[in-house]
Amino acid sequence: MRLPDLPTAEARRVWVMGQCWRCDGAGIPVMWLGPVHSEDHGHGPFYACDPCIRRLEELVAEYGARRDT
Repeated sequence: MRLPDLPTAEARRVWVMGQCWRCDGAGIPVMWLGPVHSEDHGHGPFYACDPCIRRLEELVAEYGARRDT
């Protein structure tokens, strides 16, 4: 399966069919979240599906709550 191209600025909040880089689901709607960086392999576009985006949002919220206490 071909990964989606890096989105343009106006297409960053658009769902495309592709592979989730978090759960590895393929052929599903995914959204570009930003670049991901690897010390060994450079960078790539980080796409995630809706359930994984919701989980990432939970993790960010938990992190922010712990940081603020």
